Amino acid sequence: MSKIALFLVLLAAAGHPLCAQPNGVTAELQLDQDQYLPAEDIQLKVRINNRSGQTVAFGQDNQWIAFDIVAERGPLIFKYAEMPVKGPFTLLSGQEAVRSFNPTPYFYFRLPGRYRISALIKIPQWNQQIACKPVAFTVTEGIPLPNLGNLQIGVPPPPGLTNAPPEVRRYSLIKVSDLDELKLYFRLTDRFGQTLRVFPLARMISFSDPQAQIDRANNLHVLVQTGARTFSYSVLDPAGALLVRQYYEYTQTRPALRSDAGGRVFVAGGRRLLTLGDIPPPAPDAAKSP
Repeated sequence: MSKIALFLVLLAAAGHPLCAQPNGVTAELQLDQDQYLPAEDIQLKVRINNRSGQTVAFGQDNQWIAFDIVAERGPLIFKYAEMPVKGPFTLLSGQEAVRSFNPTPYFYFRLPGRYRISALIKIPQWNQQIACKPVAFTVTEGIPLPNLGNLQIGVPPPPGLTNAPPEVRRYSLIKVSDLDELKLYFRLTDRFGQTLRVFPLARMISFSDPQAQIDRANNLHVLVQTGARTFSYSVLDPAGALLVRQYYEYTQTRPALRSDAGGRVFVAGGRRLLTLGDIPPPAPDAAKSP
């Protein structure tokens, strides 16, 4: 379908919260948040509801759903490659399904601004299409925290490669105001400034003063206050993987990052809270806090 034809179909659907069709199938796009940092993964959900009175098949090929991203102001969005979407599934009448997609690796929308994602779903058995109402989001740079916005580390060469200098990477902690709350983000970049990983670590309160230290393995340890008496503790490795996520409570002492002579970094003070969101998860028989 041409860009003009797709635009006309989407325009016709723009006035409806769901993309309802006379055939009884509806579809809706959903985003988990309103703001993202450049290169952050977007968890886009497509919710499809079948009330047609018939069984409907989807996902038989890589063309069953087509996404389009446009900037509300600015140039056209460049597409790196076709996003893989194939994955057959069927819906009986009365059933609903949700499929998740991440368009970030396939579209270039890293400049700050407002963007809209739309989708067109094909139903081959009826030779019909459903145009989904666009959902909007904002890309923002956020605010790098003072002294924590450019922490340089070296990554050793891979096994077998000798006498090579270490690869330079940088950790950054960034504060983002998202509607009525603040979030602390982690970003990993290479020596050219190219983003390798970026994602939110925790929400933070306005007077929070996050702490960060790098251990002898070049892992980044972050402690941030998330409530009046609660703190979130994270450990991330030079590849951007989240190794540890724990929660602490302010008791008679305040949680704080400390290090020893051997380069080990740990949380001193406060009291550990065991939760189902811990990484690694707590032991099955451990008491869990809500």
